Amino acid sequence: MIDGDDLKAMRLNAGITQQGMSKKLECDRRTIHNYELGVSDIPSSRLFQWLKFCKLDLGSLLNQIKEVRSESSINGTSKLLDFISAIIIFGTLWNYLIAAPLYLLLLATCTAYGVYVKNTNITHISAFILVLSALNFTLFSTGIINDMTDAENELLQGNIVFGVQLFFNFMIATLLIFRVQLSRKISNAKDIKLTYFDGILHWIYIYITVIYLLGLIENIGWAYFEFKSWTFIFNNIKELIYVAWALCFSTLLTMIISTIKPQVKPQ
Repeated sequence: MIDGDDLKAMRLNAGITQQGMSKKLECDRRTIHNYELGVSDIPSSRLFQWLKFCKLDLGSLLNQIKEVRSESSINGTSKLLDFISAIIIFGTLWNYLIAAPLYLLLLATCTAYGVYVKNTNITHISAFILVLSALNFTLFSTGIINDMTDAENELLQGNIVFGVQLFFNFMIATLLIFRVQLSRKISNAKDIKLTYFDGILHWIYIYITVIYLLGLIENIGWAYFEFKSWTFIFNNIKELIYVAWALCFSTLLTMIISTIKPQVKPQ
């Protein structure tokens, strides 16, 4: 089994710094530091990327997987290993720079549909989330947030990252709570009303806000008080947020479907 010392040795042998590896894996340098200290386990998808960037031969590792699979076929667990292998291979696609634009595209599609069918509720709900989410994504994708602080000052950098995310998602949750009042300020449309979906959506963003709040607290504990085991939110932040995004789009899609009136066939 590959441990933290092995990861560090491979990185140094390849002439890659911790900062360089963090850029390649699109994560914070603190994450690389934790992997090499053994404070947190490296996910399988990142392990494969690590090996690739260090220019190691993956053939031997794949051969070991085949041997394990051959042995497992005897007790009927080969299908499970096939499933796990697929997750490992396609897990590298689970990337913020792919997921975030896709989420924004889906929100834009919902907004466009609301405009097309002249449904003010769908339009405003989708647009409120879209505008703030797009602004949030722009700040991070352009590097403005990371350029504001020294990469070595992990306490300040982490607090700014989690703090900005906390602010934007809190604003979205607040807008969704007062969505009807805001919609009536913006538009005189007669179809503006509180829907069942308003209640679901604002709770989704309250959940996201709480996640970033816990991440902020965790970062302070890790960087200032040196609680090196406080890495759960940091290591799983993408998965925790992507689940919420999926629920948000599913809710909007259900809202759209519920507004489609079935065509009545003539007798």
